[in-house]
Amino acid sequence: MAARGEVKGPEGLGRMLQRGRLVSGLTQRDLAERLDTDQKYIWGLESGKNTIVIERIFAIMRETGIRMYMEVDPGTDGPQDDVVDETHG
Repeated sequence: MAARGEVKGPEGLGRMLQRGRLVSGLTQRDLAERLDTDQKYIWGLESGKNTIVIERIFAIMRETGIRMYMEVDPGTDGPQDDVVDETHG
């Protein structure tokens, strides 16, 4: 269940986060425990709940021409680096 695409707002971000969680075989509760947060927080992100921080991030992206692309890789195990340098290819 690989997925990729441009993320233009909180709803798209939520869908990709949810897909990644599902591909990893985790429930919202499992993920919340791993991240030392609660299930309601995970639900809010996956639902595209628009927080002030998320809204500001997407506003900055719109104003500066930044595009965010995300990919869910079903073969990934464990945490990955925060930034992938794609400027060399």
